[in-house]
Amino acid sequence: MTEEARTRRKRGSLSRVEIVEAALRLMDGEGESALTFSRLGAELKSSPTAVYRHFASRDELLEALADHLDGISLEGYEPTDEWRADLEDLAWRAWRTAEAHPAAAALTLLTVANSINGLRAVEWTLRAMAVAGLHGREAVVQYQVYAQTVLGAASAYGARLAAGATREVADGWIQVYAPTDPSQYPHAEAAKAELALVNYREVFAKQLEMYLDALATVAAAV
Repeated sequence: MTEEARTRRKRGSLSRVEIVEAALRLMDGEGESALTFSRLGAELKSSPTAVYRHFASRDELLEALADHLDGISLEGYEPTDEWRADLEDLAWRAWRTAEAHPAAAALTLLTVANSINGLRAVEWTLRAMAVAGLHGREAVVQYQVYAQTVLGAASAYGARLAAGATREVADGWIQVYAPTDPSQYPHAEAAKAELALVNYREVFAKQLEMYLDALATVAAAV
């Protein structure tokens, strides 16, 4: 008997949860390119066919991965009667998930997975809107604005981290402007030192603050 045959797992012993966890490990270690059914089979000491029995396509696997990341983000979350604190908490949970699992977050945070954890996130966001005094269409529109703001920013940050920059570089804006004739870009030239110091976490905090201030104004007018 070959070594491969001795180590290969029994037929039917693979689960969806194991596959998703293995997919996350591979992406954490090697990025998006590692997410193939052949790599998953090797990681799980199984065959790609066994993976296909649980997920018919890569897109289906990504939906399950999106649900898994939502579960990570929401672990231990308890809603309160302070809508602003709840929305801040949910937002930073998504951000921390992107920091911890950047490649997976870049691919899946904006995925509409129609899953139980995704539904929990929708429910708790709409609950916060209701506590703020918003209902019906107004609440749904604000939910979408909030979700796009938070998940879009976290997903973009995950993509930047996954692109291969070091943590120190990725935290900063680090965009170098060196035109041949700086006088043609006076505002960028004047701001270039500050542009290099701003980091994405700071920008996200400001985005969140501005959105929640605007939401408070909307809620006060209801």
